[in-house]
Amino acid sequence: MSVTVLRSAACGVFFLSFLAPAHAGPDAKAIADSLAASVAATGDAALTYDSATAAGDTVTLTNVKLAAVSATAGDSVIAIPSLVITGAAPRQPGGFTATGVTFDGGSIASHGDKATWTTGALADVVVLSPGEVKAHTAQLRPFGKATIAGLEFTGADFPAAVDVAGIDVAVSSGAADAPSDLLVHATGVRLPTTLLGNSVVNTVVGMLHYDQFLADIGLDAEYDPTGDTVTVHALTIDAAGVGKLTIAGKASSFSLRQLLNRQTSAAARASASLDGLSVRVDNAGFVERLLDMQAQLLGGTRDDVRAEIVDGALPFALSFIDNDAFRTQVLAAMTAFLKDPHSLTITLAPATPVPFGKALHTVAHAPGAIPDLLAPTIEANN
Repeated sequence: MSVTVLRSAACGVFFLSFLAPAHAGPDAKAIADSLAASVAATGDAALTYDSATAAGDTVTLTNVKLAAVSATAGDSVIAIPSLVITGAAPRQPGGFTATGVTFDGGSIASHGDKATWTTGALADVVVLSPGEVKAHTAQLRPFGKATIAGLEFTGADFPAAVDVAGIDVAVSSGAADAPSDLLVHATGVRLPTTLLGNSVVNTVVGMLHYDQFLADIGLDAEYDPTGDTVTVHALTIDAAGVGKLTIAGKASSFSLRQLLNRQTSAAARASASLDGLSVRVDNAGFVERLLDMQAQLLGGTRDDVRAEIVDGALPFALSFIDNDAFRTQVLAAMTAFLKDPHSLTITLAPATPVPFGKALHTVAHAPGAIPDLLAPTIEANN
């Protein structure tokens, strides 16, 4: 999947939150120009429109386009035929609020790829003033709810179309220095296996008898600005006929404000630390398909494959770890899981927060030190 298109989609939702509603009987052009000024204050993009009209407290902008300031051929362009803003009211120290915004029938084009959607809406919108945007000091949520439906990704990077039935986002109250909850739910995410192209991975997936993956994705997270902590209560990917992946964890020294500021983002990433992490896999048919595929290749049975893994491949893979207790725990859990594949849970519980850079370096370059640094445990069918 094109990272450029997905990143552009995320930026599009962010920029669409800078919308300028007004009082009863709003000045449509003033609202449209204020919207353009808020976007321009980011220093990254420019917004244009053909016309702006008002009817009651509703303002409609036509042929809205959002493009990078330094746009070159192929760079991302967001196009919205009609942008409708309702429930306008001014705010201090500037900017606006809106009860709702719709951006139906829009698209994002980038380097030969395109994302389109059927309907899109924001609710409870807060629009920062250009000064607040430039200062990176405001701690207000850009919107309370967002919904988008009928997403489709096509183009040079997509041998087959990727569809998403719908995405719903809810953000809790954006009061200054108050914890903010984020809920995201994406339904009907369809990924054809032809996206893998003529690769070894696609060959293996074909041998597992998958022609597409259909999944729902959810995120329940909380950010506390007073302590710069991010808590992921659950990040889930639930794919029919495959299984469900659930990730939960906590990170400290994680300043979103600094991460969003280009001048401080590198330092913010360096200071972020992992407090704890759990990864759970609930099997829904994938393991059985994998064992059957291996059995067919080897000319044996599922039991033969299990024995090959438990008695041969797995002990060899763990031979670089000096911690006997951890090796024994992994072997016991994997043996139980392969015999009766329901769930497998890996938990990292370091005694003190570990910088992400150090954790990643250890996993990649010194895996034998993982037990001492991250205190992992593994359980099967719990």
